[in-house]
Amino acid sequence: MLIRTSIVTGLAAILLSGAAMADSTPAASTTKQKPTENSQKLADRCSALEAQFDQAITTHGTAPKAAAAKQLRTKAGTLCNANKQASGIKNLQQALKDLGVKPNA
Repeated sequence: MLIRTSIVTGLAAILLSGAAMADSTPAASTTKQKPTENSQKLADRCSALEAQFDQAITTHGTAPKAAAAKQLRTKAGTLCNANKQASGIKNLQQALKDLGVKPNA
């Protein structure tokens, strides 16, 4: 009886320690994931709006809110590069509106 209990206890310890080891190993593949289709679309939209703003500022640089628009453009570029494309897109759209230009993308 004592031998049977010792064997069962030993097997349980071995099985549980293996599961604990599997949980404690770092998952290296999750740190760098490929961009999803949606995040790629947002990144493309950021790029398109940035290009539109850069072109529009040359002809609308004297707009009343041009200085504020330039600041929004800078902030938006930072957000887009930091994988915060949704916020960057909103800032770019507002920057274009401040210039009196309708955002294309």
